[in-house]
Formats: sequence, C-alpha cells, structure tokens
Amino acid sequence: MASIVRLLAVLGKIDPAVWDAIIPHGPVVSRKGAEVALNPQPLPPRHQLLVASAAVAHDIASAAVNADAAGTDSSRLVTRAIDDWCGTRPRRIPIPWPGPWPFPWPPEPDPHPEWDISASRVVGALSLASVASRLEDGDARDALSKGAEQLLEAGLAE
Repeated sequence: MASIVRLLAVLGKIDPAVWDAIIPHGPVVSRKGAEVALNPQPLPPRHQLLVASAAVAHDIASAAVNADAAGTDSSRLVTRAIDDWCGTRPRRIPIPWPGPWPFPWPPEPDPHPEWDISASRVVGALSLASVASRLEDGDARDALSKGAEQLLEAGLAE
C-alpha cells in the first residue's frame, strides 16, 4: 500500500504537458526544437528533464524492438540501459555528470535544483510500459516490462 501512495505522490508532480512525451497522442514532434513551435513558452528545467526522460525511454524501447527484429538479444540492451539509468552499475567511462542519465540538453555542470530524479525514473518506467503494452509477446516486450518495473522501483525507493 505504501508503494501506491509513493507512486501517486510522484505522478502528482508530473506536469500534464509532459504526458504527451510519455504516451504520444498527437503528431510526432522532432526533439530538435519543433516543440517550441507548438508551445512558445519554454518548459521549466524540472519538466525539461521529464520530457528528456520520456524521449530516452522511447529510444531504449526503439533500440530493443530493432534488436529483437534483427535477432539479437534485446533484454541485454535494455538491462544495461536501465542499470545505467538507475545507477546500479558502475560506470565504465568516467563522465562528468553527478547523477544517472538521461542528461539534460544542453548539459549543465551541476544538476539543477528543481530536477526530480525519482519522477524522471517514473516517467521512464511509464514510457517503457506504454511501448511494451503495444508489443506482441516476445523478448522485447518482456525486456521492456522488466525494465519498466526496475525503473519504477528505483523511482519509488527515493
């Protein structure tokens, strides 16, 4: 019961404008500035991170689907990406970033004080689960579902 309360608390922090990035309902928009044409007001830093989190999760899902279609192991790809995101795996390459990715664009030397990493992980989990729910049974769906669960647990643990 406590985890559902934590989930609802995190979901309550997500701006409604971010939900289109989690589960796209309208036309697909490029990440390279087309969002500005739709919404001339810039998003606050905390919402920029959530939109970036949804975009990264969709990229992970796309890579998993492509790997599965190519006959390679999609679960390994998703597991490595989610482990990096959750911070549960040691970094192989020293990166001057103090926290888990997704990285904001443009990169800042210190995390913005408004960034909510737990909400970022929950947004990633929801995005992965959204894609997984639309796939047929198979390795990619299983890998994305497992990744979504791991991200959700990490997001609610904080």
